[in-house]
Amino acid sequence: MRMTRSRLLFVILVPGLLLSWYVGDILGLEGWIAWLANQPGVTTAFQNPETGRSDALTTLISFSLLTPIALCLLLVVLVLLVKALETVFVPLRLPMWLSTPVVAAGLIFGMYTTSPAWLPTSLYALGIVARAYLVYSYGHVPLLH
Repeated sequence: MRMTRSRLLFVILVPGLLLSWYVGDILGLEGWIAWLANQPGVTTAFQNPETGRSDALTTLISFSLLTPIALCLLLVVLVLLVKALETVFVPLRLPMWLSTPVVAAGLIFGMYTTSPAWLPTSLYALGIVARAYLVYSYGHVPLLH
């Protein structure tokens, strides 16, 4: 029996969605989303009664389209860095596989040292997306006590 791609996708997608639903419920994902949406910098977003929901939907669509593109671009850059470092390791008679941990360690170190520069902006962006999700899904953002 040959399984088509759509059936295979269905067999993978449905259990994956169910698992994410249960894991999200166990980890209190809605609480984290509400916490992000109630950050001081994003509390005024999507409050227009006429255009708030459509603005939230536009934000969610943009986020869902641009995030995979940015992640793929980051992956390509990391692979190119690994390959470039391999060309440096070969004349030094070092193993080529060593370039991957070196790039990973450099990436982790670089992210840690520059976190004050990119972390607030990232939390703001996640807060906007969380607020857009709650406004579009529920029409309002629940207040935390």
